[in-house]
Amino acid sequence: MTTGTPALARPVHSHPELVFVYGTLKRGHGNHHWLLEAPFLGEAVLPDVVLHDLGPFPMAVPGEGVVRGEVYRVDAAGLARLDRLEGYPRLYDRRPLPLADGRQAWVYLGRPHQVRHVSAIADGCWLGPAPGVAVRRSQMGLAVVLALGGAALLAAAPPPAALALDTLSLCTAWRGSRGTERVLLGNSLGAAHYLTKKQRLQESPSEAPVALYSDSDLQRLCGR
Repeated sequence: MTTGTPALARPVHSHPELVFVYGTLKRGHGNHHWLLEAPFLGEAVLPDVVLHDLGPFPMAVPGEGVVRGEVYRVDAAGLARLDRLEGYPRLYDRRPLPLADGRQAWVYLGRPHQVRHVSAIADGCWLGPAPGVAVRRSQMGLAVVLALGGAALLAAAPPPAALALDTLSLCTAWRGSRGTERVLLGNSLGAAHYLTKKQRLQESPSEAPVALYSDSDLQRLCGR
């Protein structure tokens, strides 16, 4: 248990050029190529945060714990690319936080409601997804197919593995849709961004789709 003022409550006045990563961006994991041009500055520990295992990737939220990860130096363009990958500010928040060694770094944090059904990782170190679990959140072919034409396109041919989703475009399509199309788009957004289902084990049958995710969570993701 930590003592004193939690790191998340302490003001941070500088704008660090460092980023602390703890999941698929680490060396040896599926999204590390996003940091190939960023200097690796070593491993580090982030206090006052708890890490949760969502399967394909982990999510850190404020709490009494520590997260173990890696530190990189990034420029403005590199940080903007990471923002796009992480869905900031809709899916993740990005905050400058003090590390245990005194350095300050940008950290992508989730929100408590996003992990309310997910177990915490006791030692704060994510080792990777289970075998066979996809880890590239930037490649969401199903959502792209639904955005372009709905379930009929999906039935005609499986989505190409390399299709990448522009979340903003899909959110725009969801806002302007109605009926079954809105349900399909909302379910795709929710699944692609690992939102919490309204009912944990509920599924949406193809013959009669039902909304799996709450409008409030989708609106938060899409910035209303």
